[in-house]
Amino acid sequence: EDKLIRQQIDYKTLIVNCVNPDNEKSPEIPVKALNCDTISQVKEKILDSIYKNVPYSHRQNASDMDLEWRQGRGARVILQDEDVTTKIENDWKRLNMLAHYQVPDNSVVALVPKQVTAYNSVNNSTVSRTSASKYE
Repeated sequence: EDKLIRQQIDYKTLIVNCVNPDNEKSPEIPVKALNCDTISQVKEKILDSIYKNVPYSHRQNASDMDLEWRQGRGARVILQDEDVTTKIENDWKRLNMLAHYQVPDNSVVALVPKQVTAYNSVNNSTVSRTSASKYE
C-alpha cells in the first residue's frame, strides 16, 4: 500500500473520440480521459458518455466490451488491462493504461464486442481448471 500511496504519477488529459456504437456514420463522441487511466476506466468513461441519459441497468457492461484503437488506414489495436505486454515490476503487475499503448490526444476508439484472444483463453482455461478441481 505504501508503494501505491507514495508513488508520484505524471498524467495528461486526453480526448478520445469514440465511434458511436449505434451508428458508426454519426459524429464521434468526444470523451475526456487521463493517459494514466486503465483500459477498464476508459471503457467506463466512454459508456458513461454514450449512455448518459440511460439507466445503468439498461446499458452495456464494460466487461463485455473491448476497446479498439483505430489508428487510421484500417490499423486497429485491441487495448486491454492485461496482455502479453503487461509490465511486472518486482511482484507488482501494472495494469495497462492509455500511456502504456502511447495513445495520443484526439485518437479514435470504438467499443466492440469482446474478442477471445490467446492471452484471454489461456487465463480463462487456467481459472476454469482451478475452479473445477475444487469440486472433483
